[in-house]
Formats: sequence, C-alpha cells, structure tokens
Amino acid sequence: MQNDNRKLHILPNSIGLLILELIVLIADIVFLTLVAVLDILPMAANIAIFAIVIILTALIFKLLNSRKEGTKQRKTGAVLSVLLILLLGIGCFYLFTTYAVFHNMSDEDKQYESFYVVALKHGDYKKLSDIKGQTVFTYESNSSVYKEAQETLKKEADVNYKEVGGYMKLQTTLIDGKDKEHDRIIFLSSSNYDMICEYAKEFEDNTRIIHQVKIDIQNKDLAKRVGITKEPFNVYISGIDTYGGIGKVSRSDVNMIMTVNPQKKQILLTSIPRDTYVALHSYGQLDKLTHSGIYGIDETVSTVEDWMDLDINYYIRVNFTSLQDIVDAIGGIDVTSPRAFKSSVSEYSYKEGENHLDGEAALFFARERKSFSDGDQERIKNQQRVLSAILEKLTGSSVILTKYTQLLNAVGDEIQTNLTQKDISSLVRMQLSDLGDWNIESISITGKGTYDSTYSMGSRQLYVVIPDNASVKEAQERIEAILEK
Repeated sequence: MQNDNRKLHILPNSIGLLILELIVLIADIVFLTLVAVLDILPMAANIAIFAIVIILTALIFKLLNSRKEGTKQRKTGAVLSVLLILLLGIGCFYLFTTYAVFHNMSDEDKQYESFYVVALKHGDYKKLSDIKGQTVFTYESNSSVYKEAQETLKKEADVNYKEVGGYMKLQTTLIDGKDKEHDRIIFLSSSNYDMICEYAKEFEDNTRIIHQVKIDIQNKDLAKRVGITKEPFNVYISGIDTYGGIGKVSRSDVNMIMTVNPQKKQILLTSIPRDTYVALHSYGQLDKLTHSGIYGIDETVSTVEDWMDLDINYYIRVNFTSLQDIVDAIGGIDVTSPRAFKSSVSEYSYKEGENHLDGEAALFFARERKSFSDGDQERIKNQQRVLSAILEKLTGSSVILTKYTQLLNAVGDEIQTNLTQKDISSLVRMQLSDLGDWNIESISITGKGTYDSTYSMGSRQLYVVIPDNASVKEAQERIEAILEK
C-alpha cells in the first residue's frame, strides 16, 4: 500500500517535468528555425546562439532528470527552463515580427489605385444609390485598371458610360454641364482628380466624392537581381506625395538613383528633378517624370532606364509618413544647411550650419523650395542631405541595434520594395558584420525650365525641365564608376 501511494505521488511530478521538457524543446526548435530562416546575424553570432541554446537545454534536461526526487537540482532545472522559455518566447516574437516586416516591405504586388465618382457639391447626387442607371462621363484611356474600375462601378450601380476625351475635359463636363433635369457625374482616378484640383483650385471647392472604387494592381517584376552583398547595383528611390499607407499609386515627387558598391562601401545618390521632361516608357509621349508615378512604379523605373540608358536593379517607394517615422525611430538626424531659411508651409526655421531634426522637421526641410532662388534644385540638395544623414546614422553607428524595435515599427507598412526578404536580410547581416562607415556622395541632374504640354495633362501648358545633356552624361559616368567592381 505504501508503494502504491508513493507511485501516485511521483507520477504527477514526472508528467509535469515531461511537459516542461517538451515545451523547452518546442521553444528551442521554433526559435532556432526562425534564426536560420531570417538569417540576419553574422555566422559567428549564429553559431554562438545555437551553441548557447543547446548547452542550456542539455543542462536543464540533466537537472530535471536528476534521480533524486525533490532535490535542489530539479528545482533549479525547473526555474532555468521557465526562464529559457520566456527568453526564447521574446526572441521568437522579435524574429517573427522582423520576418513579417521584411516580407511586407518586399510585397511588390500590393499597390492599388482608387477611382472616384464625383458630383457637384450642391447638386442632385450625394450617394451611390442616387446614380443608379445614370450616365457617367469618363475619359479616354487604355488603362486596364481603369476599365476594371468601370466594370466594378457598373456592377454596383448599373451605370452607363460616355467618353469625353482627355481627363482634363471632365472638369468642364462636370462644372458646366447638365443632362436634361440632372447634373452630370464623372468617374476618374484619384491621381487624376488630385491633378485637376492642383491646376484648377475651384474644382475641389465645388465638387464632392460620392463613391470610391479601389482596384488592386499587379506590378511587373522588374528586378534585375544580383548577389546583393557582393555585386554593385542600382536602386531607384521614389518618394510619393502622400501620407499614410504606401500602396496607393501616386506621383513620384522625389526621384533618386542610389548606386551601391557593397565591396568598396560606396554609395552614390543621383537626384533627378521631379519636372524632368522625358518620354514615358509605355506611351512614348513626353511628360513630367513625376507624372509617371500615376501609371505605377514600374512605369517610372522603365522610363528612367530608357532615358538614362542603364539598368535599375531594384526600387524602394517611400512617402511623407515613411520619412518622418524613420527619422524619429533613429532618434533624429543632424543635417548641415549651407543657409538659413524658414519653411513656407510650416513653423519650422533652419539655421546655417548643423541642425538636429526630428521627423517632422526633416520632412519640411526636404520639401521646401519657395525659400530658394533656385527652387527645386536646392530642394533636391536638401533631400540628398536628409537621405545622406539617415544612411550615415544607420550605417556608421550601432543605431541599427539600439533602435531596432523602433525601426521595425517605422518601416513595417511604410516602405515598399522589390528587394526580396532574403536580400534585405543579407544587407542587414552585412552591416551587422561590419559597422564601418560608408562613403556617401551626391550629384544632381540639372536642366532648363520652360512650359510645354504633357501626355497626362493634354494640351495644357505646364512647367517642365528640359534635362541638360552634359549633366546627364556626367551622371551616367559617375554611376558607371561606382558600378565597377
């Protein structure tokens, strides 16, 4: 009877220890698998982590399986196992979050375009049900996305369509026209709506958006992949003129080619004026470079490749929110300004010399142009100064380690790229292996301002920049020099 009681007393303890060992083993496997899959740490660090986890697990198992029941060894093993499970759990959380962030950044198919049903602000139409069976005016377009949006709206409201020509004609169609007893209705992309509002200020004041159709866009895979830690490559940086989510199609207001030589630790930033007058890749017509963004990032990249006669391996898209949050995440940046100036659209003022900027101050620093006699050219230089300061802080110090969590939160949904998750991991691992400084240089393509018609805005005369051939050639040569292995 005494033996039976003893067995009943031991059995629950044995099952409890077995469960504890099983949890430790599962935590080990999950953690070490994530370390291997993410692969952002140098080889020496990976080996050390694997060795420490295996040694600790072996020690815990030895203590838990001590033959002396209720001894100090088993209690020590239980405490150590709980601590290890907690540490591995925290590690798994950060590793999985990192993987998810890298995967989100490299999800190149997540762009979308919004289309608006627009009516007069004080007119007959206020909601989708009001336009059922009505005629909606559209513009001529070969865009498959626009056609898909029209099909979606027709299913939702059984409308009929009537084309009026270029999308700028929709402005007068809506403002000036009536059909029998009713006002007119127009349907256009959000990018085109924003452009009409920019050039016809009264349009936004007199209209209302009564419905929105959102269409997901399948981008082409334009990447020309290389061994990213061994071979030089070009990255196109496109800064779009929006806040919030990065997926929306929008104009490309910041345009830079970042040429990287990872072996020589050299980076060249080549800025291109947003109003540069170039032939669009898909349409063969002249337009502002910034307008190429409304046809998708693949159109911008292909247009610049045609014009500059070079290969762009990857792209990165950022917006106003991205810049602001990244600068805040790394604790601000130090930017040297050659002159004192005040922002024309905010309360920020900047002194000649070094300025320590938080995210919002950096954003307005990079956006300002009205305070300078050379306008957009000085804005381009300030954009380069801000980007150089960010790169210097990320690559020239331990900030990538000390501000890791903040950086993850900042870039999760605010950067889009066709670099793969493995590419991003490789770059992080390379920098963690060698926290040495990079040599960062900046140049700008210049040109002469004039007025001309554009493909996206029809015959309307807009300010454009005719690129200076000598500065284009110099940029090509400087890029080639960095690309030499």
